[in-house]
Formats: sequence, C-alpha cells, structure tokens
Amino acid sequence: MIIELKTLDQIDPCQLAYHANEQSIGNYLRNSFPYPYTLDHAMSFITHSLENHGLDFGIVVDGICVGCIGGTLHNDIDVHNCELGYWLNPAYANKGIMKQAVKLFCLYVFENYHIHKIYAEVFVENLASCHVLEANQFVKEGYLYEHAYKNFQYHDIIIYSLRRTIWK
Repeated sequence: MIIELKTLDQIDPCQLAYHANEQSIGNYLRNSFPYPYTLDHAMSFITHSLENHGLDFGIVVDGICVGCIGGTLHNDIDVHNCELGYWLNPAYANKGIMKQAVKLFCLYVFENYHIHKIYAEVFVENLASCHVLEANQFVKEGYLYEHAYKNFQYHDIIIYSLRRTIWK
C-alpha cells in the first residue's frame, strides 16, 4: 500500500467528492463540512484552497484520493502555530493510513515553514484520532469542557500538540 500526500491541484474532484460523501465523516469535524458532499463542494474546496495558498493535501492510497489533511497557519500572537485537521473515508480506517498521513504532513510543515507547534482540537469521543496523534508524538496539552456545539449538544475537546523541539 502506497500512501502519499498530493497537492489539491493533483486531486480528482470526483474521487474527493465520492470519498467525502459519507455521513459519519462529519461527526467529528466542524459544522462547515457538508453532507451530502457533492462534486460542487469538492471543486469549491479545491479552488478556495489553491487561491488562498492553502496547506491542504489529498490523502492518496494506491493512486486514489480517500481523504484530506490540512493545516491553518495563523498570523497573530500564534503566528508560529499550525492547526491540523483531517478526515478519511471510513472504508480505509484502521489500516495505518491516517497515522502515516499525519507523519508526512508534520514532516512537510516543519521542513518548509517556520512553525514552532502543530496542534489539533479533537472531540473527546474520537478515540481513533487521539490514537493517531499520540502515535505521532503529539501530547495532550489541554481540555476544553463543553467547547464544541455539534448535533444539538456540547462536546468536550482535547487539544493535542507537537512542538518542533519534540519532533526533532
């Protein structure tokens, strides 16, 4: 199995839409992630990311885009931080794909940007994501009680981070 991160200009929007159009994917993402996920959503996401020099990649397994991973760079007091986010089609879960994708993403960010810390906000119920981050040297940095409002209820969030000094 070959796992690669490819820039969005190399991603087939039809593959992206097909693999994103799974209702369970959005369970632990921000409310802006749509369902159903259409070809128009995929094309809009790709265009927006490329126009804004986004730090977004398709997760490609054996030539097929099965998910996305990306980062948001900040420009205020947190200018040297990057917020990490990702999703993977459930048919590809529990195969080490996301673990490798996070590893590749962190390598790319630390080697190409003046970033001190990569962090992720994770729903406390999302144990798979917690395991992926911990397997990549991320540590629990904080806990936000009833911080996220999703599906008409509040959820606790765990903040994970990986500092450049730990990564090296």
